[in-house]
Amino acid sequence: MVLKRWLLFIVVFAFSLTVILSLLIYFQAKIPFKEANENAETYVTKNHLLAQVDASYVYNSTNTFHTVIGKTAKGEEKAFFLPEKKTDDAIMEVKLRDGISKEKAIELAMSNEKNGELLHAKLGVEEVGPVWEITYVNEKNNLNYVYLLFDNGDWWKKISNL
Repeated sequence: MVLKRWLLFIVVFAFSLTVILSLLIYFQAKIPFKEANENAETYVTKNHLLAQVDASYVYNSTNTFHTVIGKTAKGEEKAFFLPEKKTDDAIMEVKLRDGISKEKAIELAMSNEKNGELLHAKLGVEEVGPVWEITYVNEKNNLNYVYLLFDNGDWWKKISNL
């Protein structure tokens, strides 16, 4: 009887320790991304590029950019692309009304997918300029990336069935 209690205690303790350590590692791993996004948001608001921030995220490609989307003091919706590395590259910006919307990009990218599950849609910068990156899982459970030009919604690149 005592042996069963000790065995149960050890199993519960080991399971609890595993869960707690996993959560700690997960939250510690998210801190650098959170800080980078906060720094990008602070930069655009301190420099009066945006009055209101609606979204921000990291966009990785050949170069890493922090995309910050929001409204200017005049109410105009813009996206700013801040390079991760401190370089002489200028901060890029686009007016959201000058390109296709996120919803339109998703619609175009997933038009041939009946049962696809959208993972995310991000506005970022590639060699060709601003693009929408649409990531989804198709009905065969394969990962797909579609890159659409922000300006007109033309397909730039597609990576299928990963």
